[in-house]
Amino acid sequence: LTNDLKGKQIYSANEDKSLPVCWKGSKPFKSVQDVKNLFKPVMLSFAKSKNVRFQMDPEAYLIISKYGNACLGILNGSEVGLESVNLIGDISFHDKLVIYDNEKQQIGWAPANCNELPNNNQGAPNQGGCCKPDGSNLDILQAYNAA
Repeated sequence: LTNDLKGKQIYSANEDKSLPVCWKGSKPFKSVQDVKNLFKPVMLSFAKSKNVRFQMDPEAYLIISKYGNACLGILNGSEVGLESVNLIGDISFHDKLVIYDNEKQQIGWAPANCNELPNNNQGAPNQGGCCKPDGSNLDILQAYNAA
């Protein structure tokens, strides 16, 4: 990300301790919409699952701090006592249908239309429904869950 920002009107905001990595502009950002055009999508891969990728657009990994800086919403686990496990925030899963398989210790996801209210007739029985899977990609990708 840092290399991609070279030559753009955005600078490191080391004084902002909201998250470990933050950037500032010439004036405070009010929302991710103010800064998303400066950042590229990020692609995550998983060490124990070949060919599984999780793409995040800037809206899914940037957080605007109370100081108006854009901060990276991904934490390096080794810096917070979690060894090689990295943490991504809940914003990364907006508009995703998430499936947890505790027995196999896997997590899966698919694009979903979460702008609509849940429909109890579409979800599993007694679970209150879910977002509608995006018709263009109904396959659930599976990745190893390090938790």
